Amino acid sequence: MRSYLASIALLVCCLTFKSVLAVFADDAYQTDFHHALLGIPQHHTTFFHRPQSRSRASLLYTLSEKLVLGAVNPKDGTLVWRQRLGGANGTAGFLRAGKGENTVISAVGAEVRAWDALGGKLVWGNEFNDGEVRDLEVVELEDGREGRTTKDAVVLSGNTEGIVRRVNGNTGDVVWEFRDNSGDTPFQVSTSASSIYYISLHSGLLKSHRITVTSLDPVSGKRTGQNILSSEGDVSTPDSILFVGANSASPLIVWTDKNHKALKVNVIGSRHVNSININNDSGEEIKTITIHAPHLIQSQPHFLAHYQTTTSHWADVFHVDLSAGSVSKAYSLPRVSGAGAFSTSTQDANVYFTRNTDSEVTLVSSASHGVLGRWIVQRRAQNDNSNSEGPLHAVSEVSIRDESTYAVRSAVVLPNGNWELIRNGESSWSRLEALAGIVAAGWAELPPERSLAKDLGVEVHGNFLSAYVHRVTRHVRDLQHLPAWLRSVPKSVMASFLGEQVGMQAGDLHRDNFGFRKLIIVATEKGRLMALHAADQGNVVWNVKVVDVQVGEKWNVRGIHTDQDSAIVTGDAGEFVRVNVLTGEILEYQPGGFVPSLKSSIPATDRLGRTVRIAIDEDGKPGNVPAQTFKDGTVIVSRSRSGVLQGWSLSHDSNPILAWDFALPERERVVSAVARPQHDPVASIGKVLGDRSVMYKCLNPNLLLVTTVVDLSATATIYLLDAVSGDVLYSTFHTGVDTTRPISSTISENWFTYSLWADISDTTTPPSTSKGYQLITAELFESPLPNDRGPLGSSPNSSSIYPFTATSTDTDIPRPHIISQAFLVPEQISHMAITSTRQGITSRSLLCTLPLSNSIVAIPRPVLDPRRPVGRDPTSAEQEEGLFRYAPTIDFDPKWYVTHQREVQGIEKVITSPSLLESTTLIFAYGNGGDVFGSRIAPSQAFDVLGKGFGKGQLVGTVLALGVGVAVLAPMVSGILFSLSLVFGSGIKGLVQFANEGFLVCI
Repeated sequence: MRSYLASIALLVCCLTFKSVLAVFADDAYQTDFHHALLGIPQHHTTFFHRPQSRSRASLLYTLSEKLVLGAVNPKDGTLVWRQRLGGANGTAGFLRAGKGENTVISAVGAEVRAWDALGGKLVWGNEFNDGEVRDLEVVELEDGREGRTTKDAVVLSGNTEGIVRRVNGNTGDVVWEFRDNSGDTPFQVSTSASSIYYISLHSGLLKSHRITVTSLDPVSGKRTGQNILSSEGDVSTPDSILFVGANSASPLIVWTDKNHKALKVNVIGSRHVNSININNDSGEEIKTITIHAPHLIQSQPHFLAHYQTTTSHWADVFHVDLSAGSVSKAYSLPRVSGAGAFSTSTQDANVYFTRNTDSEVTLVSSASHGVLGRWIVQRRAQNDNSNSEGPLHAVSEVSIRDESTYAVRSAVVLPNGNWELIRNGESSWSRLEALAGIVAAGWAELPPERSLAKDLGVEVHGNFLSAYVHRVTRHVRDLQHLPAWLRSVPKSVMASFLGEQVGMQAGDLHRDNFGFRKLIIVATEKGRLMALHAADQGNVVWNVKVVDVQVGEKWNVRGIHTDQDSAIVTGDAGEFVRVNVLTGEILEYQPGGFVPSLKSSIPATDRLGRTVRIAIDEDGKPGNVPAQTFKDGTVIVSRSRSGVLQGWSLSHDSNPILAWDFALPERERVVSAVARPQHDPVASIGKVLGDRSVMYKCLNPNLLLVTTVVDLSATATIYLLDAVSGDVLYSTFHTGVDTTRPISSTISENWFTYSLWADISDTTTPPSTSKGYQLITAELFESPLPNDRGPLGSSPNSSSIYPFTATSTDTDIPRPHIISQAFLVPEQISHMAITSTRQGITSRSLLCTLPLSNSIVAIPRPVLDPRRPVGRDPTSAEQEEGLFRYAPTIDFDPKWYVTHQREVQGIEKVITSPSLLESTTLIFAYGNGGDVFGSRIAPSQAFDVLGKGFGKGQLVGTVLALGVGVAVLAPMVSGILFSLSLVFGSGIKGLVQFANEGFLVCI
């Protein structure tokens, strides 16, 4: 019977093992996060469109402010596809799609391209070298041309001469073109059911313009007529024209007078201009007027005018009489406080207008003022510390379920930069598109939870009564967390066994035991500050607006510095803001221009260890520094207006004094100046060789790596400076360098590296025989000889300004012994960073941003070791050091890609931060116009924490199996020993008692 029970127990244990031996997922895609971004959508290039005519499902298309074209699934907000179209800053972008077409057509700069609407593949492309594209429209009208399966496009380009081209929708070839040699400024194109119109502006007196409308034959492109509209005194700039319609039964041109008192409306093709008075009873000046009209030929000729003041908005709906060319007001939508957004939707010939405010969504028909649907907005928490200002703009899609039931989904752009879809008043998803405009970022530590050691310290140092009261109070206070802790125990245990992460709780902003919970403070070009949670998939903790940025301008941020519980942000115009890192509350703010000459600031550490910002004027000179602030010998480095690097000495009793300057030869300019990271610990002062000798590292905390180029001669020079004395410790020269491509560099501990593209050159010694992207690394030692400390010897102190004693006869500064080596890499490196750990014990890795493959690689430091033997295999002693044979090329190992298979586009910079685990580094990558990526990497493997592959369940199962075996076998052994005691006498009784207690399981 006992053997039968033992067999059952073993069978249960085996079944248990089978479940706990399951293979767990890797940390990839678990401990990192990636926000694939498009950028804030533009109103005129965002719309719903069916990518397949046979399907009723729509995708949401946009060409963002960053000129990224993409399609988003309206159901869940996931990105279907995207294409980065590039273009310089300020380049206009256009996006159009014809009804029932399976392509979308974009125009950026001088390029016009057609893309597959479902998959995002390029169908055709054409480039016009006679000026940027000024407008783009799809030709909806039928012209009877043979072989037409895709609707053509009309493209307007040119700077001083307007050129209208009709482009074949199948191939992108030019069907015909029309050139305007009148000298008018090209403005836009429009199409109707029978004609194509070219709109230009003719300069008149007093900086006013007359609108000229030229009719073109859609088949041949020849001019068939021209109308000049009476717009003098109203249209002073192209921005004065509010709207030019296209692809409708009655395309319109709408503008207003300078005082926003009347609307001027012209039905394109006629000379008559309708003047409609604006009824403004708000008592405020109208800030903006926006016109909304359908873009389908079969739609009713109705449009809406949206008026926005500082505190309210309202709208008027107008109908157009096609026979008379007149415009009449149909009805008005009431004035509502706050900002609002209107959008147009069509179903056959019916036109619908959707009104989105911060609190509700309203649907009306263009035919009558009756409300077809009204929904209260139930928006998700936005973590926005500023007051809601209402939506900026929106696009909507209306679905008619029956004669009285409607469904509306609206994609709304909010002032905080979020792109949100609201379906019948409920928020379905929200995309953090404002993160595509990050210009600076910094790490912020979270405070630890209330420490038990601190509480015990209070009790130890107090008297008996106060300590007792304090302990009782502490216990009572801890009881309120007991129910939540008990509820979390099963979830924590299951997560531990399954290798999953326990979800973050709202408001849980405390440091964890591993140091993975940190905030990332980011500044955007729109003047906003946000905090992302590194341990919660990069979700936004708070979002606050700190600077008002005008339309067309950007907020240029010099840097973000965090100090305990606050973050300090400095702008390019001299603005200064300090916020609470946990809440986003603005603690201190100084606007730009408060001191006109001050343009920036530099952080420095004062006598008490605090970080102080030193103001820098536009010529690189520091401002006045209060006395008794800094220790003698403190030096800061700035750059003057002419590009000269300057070192300023700070002391406790005087203003900054110019200590040195680094002037460059003529036509040589500074590309970058990189110093050692603020957190750059050194675990060992030397490198132990295979024969147990030591090469001592040259550890100078004041190193400055400067990269300069001469564009005319295609050369680059790398300087290694001592930032205290300004001495040049090392320099190297490269020829045949493509100075238009990025030259990235970084420095850490006693080594530095940089990357550039260079061509074959015979002017150098020795001649350069390599062509391509090069990665150069160098390591600094105190002496070329092992066990030698160099010129300074065993001196306990050294000085960059006075390197030798007064009795020394050597006047030359001690320079480090440098060993360098070059490698060829397969692609361009646009930015470099180095992993950082808490104590610096872990081997470092070089983080390289690869813009061509949209990825980030971490190259192990041993691969870049310049001491790798050249032309021979390593000796046994060198193998003990981890050295292996030098190869001139470095192929990026797939295991080095920290982004895995993700396409991380537009990354410009990577910042790192150490965790509390010595093995692990936190990284965060961002770019102005790019994605956001965060991860944790362990260059020397995770040697101080159990990974997901550790069999916790197997370990517990083994212990349980042993326990069951002991419980089953102990009585059996006890019986055997009892029988032996009867045979051999009382000498065995003690052994029997020992077995009964469970300590003896076998003989």
